[in-house]
Amino acid sequence: MIKRTTYSVLSALLLGLAWPEITNQSWLIFIAFIPLFSLAYSFSLHQWKSLFLYSFLSFILWHIIADYWMIYSSFLGAITAWIVNSFMMASVVSISFYSYKTLKKIPFALILSFYWLTYEFLHLFWDLMWPWMNLGNVFANKIDWIQWYEYVGIYGGSIWVIWINGLLFYVIQNNRTYRSRLAFAFLSSLLIFIPILISHHLLKREHTETSSLKISVVQPNINTYTEKFDGLSPIQQSTKIVTILEQYPKNSPLIILPETSIPENFNINSFHYPQSIQHLLNWSSKTKSDIIGGFYTYDSLNYNSSLYIHQGEIQQVRHKNKLLPFAESIPFEGFIKPLKNIIKKEGGIGSSFGTDATAKVFSLAKQPETKVGSLICFESAFPDFTSEMVRKEANFLVIITNDDWWYDSPGHLQHFAYAKLRAIENRISIARSANTGISGFINYNGQVIQKSEYNEEVILNATLKDINYLTFFTQFEVYIRWTIALIAFLILILSLLTKWFYNHLRSD
Repeated sequence: MIKRTTYSVLSALLLGLAWPEITNQSWLIFIAFIPLFSLAYSFSLHQWKSLFLYSFLSFILWHIIADYWMIYSSFLGAITAWIVNSFMMASVVSISFYSYKTLKKIPFALILSFYWLTYEFLHLFWDLMWPWMNLGNVFANKIDWIQWYEYVGIYGGSIWVIWINGLLFYVIQNNRTYRSRLAFAFLSSLLIFIPILISHHLLKREHTETSSLKISVVQPNINTYTEKFDGLSPIQQSTKIVTILEQYPKNSPLIILPETSIPENFNINSFHYPQSIQHLLNWSSKTKSDIIGGFYTYDSLNYNSSLYIHQGEIQQVRHKNKLLPFAESIPFEGFIKPLKNIIKKEGGIGSSFGTDATAKVFSLAKQPETKVGSLICFESAFPDFTSEMVRKEANFLVIITNDDWWYDSPGHLQHFAYAKLRAIENRISIARSANTGISGFINYNGQVIQKSEYNEEVILNATLKDINYLTFFTQFEVYIRWTIALIAFLILILSLLTKWFYNHLRSD
């Protein structure tokens, strides 16, 4: 028991320490699953419950190490996410173990990779969506390793991690011959270094830049806990933002404000706006400026919205599609009505926000041929949603967020780093405006052009480039996802049928 517990804790430590902005030792992820594989191979099929418990211990410790900062914004949300995710991850390991023991000829790591990816896909769509811990995210700060994400996205990164762990596990297995171990060591080396060499080649590739866009991003640095929602009135915040905007270059055709830049809910269908909103619109009209920013709006529902303002007029609107569980949506709302009061006390809401059904992009009035996709907060952690925006002809992406909920922790650093993944997957340049956290600019190779510091009031300016290049991942993300899920389904069906036939033959 002590040995197995040690293996479980060791996996957790390796997973946690590999995660971006914890230690940034991403290479640790290549050995992080080896202790768990050792556990799996030490159990027989009827001991799957024990494997589940040891796996659960690994994954919940991993979550605590890598995203402990979640408790700052919502204790209930953090605990729920950790428990649910760990339960599901442990279930994936146990089901993979079942299929492996049943099929025997298919390697455990291969089965696990397809089941694990299917679990990660679930986190893109269900009520408790949380793709933060998807394995492919681990290389967010290693952009020179993962330029090939333009073909397979973070999905390929997750498979890469699991397959390398599987091969390296075979290298250290006691029951293998020296020649066999040498062969697996050679295969492991190839699987590690060939993608990295391809990545370096892709990074040196030259692109034809077809258009550009000058952008200013604003980081107003309004404290979330003492000013944003309780301390400074909406008109005071509007005045502060306008004061900062007076500094912007007059030749910048687009200004980006953060999520909930002015926290006053208003009817999007009315032309009678609150004073705080009208103050900003008046400035936009006076200076003939275009703005994309985050606001709370409503009609029959409440929304977390991104608005495109052209010279004082709200011309285009999109509502956040991927809602943060508990903070913006009540998961499985019909089943947990008794918990609504507890959720509200924890800083959540009494009912879910409304959403747009699909991704929308803004067409700029000053440059009609240019389209901008606006991602709100943790929507930037969703590869599927981002690629949908690019397929809808977005030339540039902006991310508007408020990362002050997590204080000065790895949370806001990880959020910024994940934007690099979206840039590489879609070969698109990104401007990022945070209330506070990190604002800045990222080019289509995932390289940071310019960025702010945490807790800094600043306005940044840059010219972003468009290369008018649809990546393989952008075009076929949906097909990649469904192909992997289909393979996982077929493996599961095959293992169930094999077990049924085996039991049937035994009974005869």
